[in-house]
Amino acid sequence: MVNHKLNCGATVFDKKNLDEKIDGIHECEKCRDIQIKKFSPIVDYDDFDNLCDDFKRCECGKRPIDVVMAHILKIMVEEDIVPETATLRRNSPVPLSNFYYSSLNPQFLNKNSLILLHPDFNEEVTSRLMGEVSEVACVLKGSPQNTVGMLDKNSKINHFEILDGDDTQINVMRTLLDEKIIIVKNQSRHHIEVAVTTEQKMVQLHNYLNNNGIKKGVAVDAMCGLGALGIYLLKYGFEKVIFNDINPEMIGQLKVNLQINEINDDFEIFNESFEDLKIDKVDLCVIDAFPGADISEITEKAEKIADNVLVI
Repeated sequence: MVNHKLNCGATVFDKKNLDEKIDGIHECEKCRDIQIKKFSPIVDYDDFDNLCDDFKRCECGKRPIDVVMAHILKIMVEEDIVPETATLRRNSPVPLSNFYYSSLNPQFLNKNSLILLHPDFNEEVTSRLMGEVSEVACVLKGSPQNTVGMLDKNSKINHFEILDGDDTQINVMRTLLDEKIIIVKNQSRHHIEVAVTTEQKMVQLHNYLNNNGIKKGVAVDAMCGLGALGIYLLKYGFEKVIFNDINPEMIGQLKVNLQINEINDDFEIFNESFEDLKIDKVDLCVIDAFPGADISEITEKAEKIADNVLVI
């Protein structure tokens, strides 16, 4: 029996309520959009002094994203995290949803739906953001330019710092197989990649398989991370998928994602550098590395063990 309800960090994810959660992304008939100038100092906004948790909140509970970010930036100005000349475009923290569905980019935010990332966050501003902005679910300290996770076998594991809240993020991807794939992660420990980016990778994989008549035998997801591409291969019809990632922190969450997507067999999991992985000949090797990573040695190994190699 498949367990549809799983603990994911502090979040309990219930797959049975997935459609309801997707529907909850959309605004109601009474939601009214508000556009705030992105390049003007936030202190010059006419309603700057009125920005509070109830300001422009619809009766359905949502607020326009510009209003939420303006409220956040106001607090950051008051706490001297950013200067009074701060603008939404240049000085806002990175706003990440804790629930992504395909390419939908909601312009109205629910309460407890936002993960914030900024390199200069501290305990004082975190306390205010968590206490005064209902949309904020988690506050992370770090720079989006930094690599989170483990770049290669010679690297340390890097994290964003959780200052407060639950950093669990759920990504739901539509596929060309007419079946959704769900990936759950902790944003403090994983590379920033939202659902639409993962979807594009799965389309690339699907087209490669279809256009090249690849045998649906054994495949290896060489740098599997949270498992999206390997899960796709199993849904596509491969007899077996070997999941491998050098980062030990990926393995536990990979197992959760396999269970959520009802993958119960026909796979193996390894926690090694791909260069040192000892496996027999396979039909396909998929390589999805960090942007900018040197994968020359990995590609050379893949070409020796696989009849077909796809670099995403």
